Amino acid sequence: MPEFPTPETFSFSPSFQELAIDRTIVERDLGYRKGPPPEIVRQLIDEILPEVPLRLAIQCGFRILPPDLFSLTESGIECGDVHISTGPIIASQLKKSTTAALFVSTAGPLLEQWSHQLMAEADMMKGYLVDAIGSEVADRASEWLEKRIAERVTPRGWTITNRYCPGYCDWPVTDQQKLFSFFPPDFCGISLTPSSLMIPIKSLSGIIGLGPNVKRGAFQCSICELKDCFRRVDESELAAEQR
Repeated sequence: MPEFPTPETFSFSPSFQELAIDRTIVERDLGYRKGPPPEIVRQLIDEILPEVPLRLAIQCGFRILPPDLFSLTESGIECGDVHISTGPIIASQLKKSTTAALFVSTAGPLLEQWSHQLMAEADMMKGYLVDAIGSEVADRASEWLEKRIAERVTPRGWTITNRYCPGYCDWPVTDQQKLFSFFPPDFCGISLTPSSLMIPIKSLSGIIGLGPNVKRGAFQCSICELKDCFRRVDESELAAEQR
């Protein structure tokens, strides 16, 4: 059985083109799932997207926790003397994991700065659209990274779970301090404030279960009790999109 190679952390800088973000994706993020947005919105998205790659510093990376130090509890995971309190909902989704990958992704600071500049100039709609695209870039970078993690563990005959992030399903955001303790300082250009806010803002962190007996679910929204999440998708709508 092949061993995980060193170093323990892996980092990448995918291009904007690799994330495959287009106007349709942005429209979906804005809530236009059952019909097109107003023409002015479509025009602004088309105006913004060509400039986005010039304002990105996409980075993402992960660390696979040592299986011999990894264990599951009803409320989270333990690795050595660190307990990450994901909460019972996420812990149940990680059951049967042999170990886990901790990950981070970021769009970098420039889109955020551009959004703030536009809003300061009273171009609120354009600033809002840039902000939404920044969130999508960070999310898509995490999705891109999932595939790299899957490639890493496939030679072992392992699969991966969905990814889960602090702030959802009763996993406290403050646990990011513990999660980041497994990475080098400023890993992928991301740092934490004392209140556990990631800098740059358009960043994500989280966990993915790994092992020969784990399963990747079709939908993540169904396990989450956060009803007012702007990314929440009705399962019937998502199933229709995937057909």
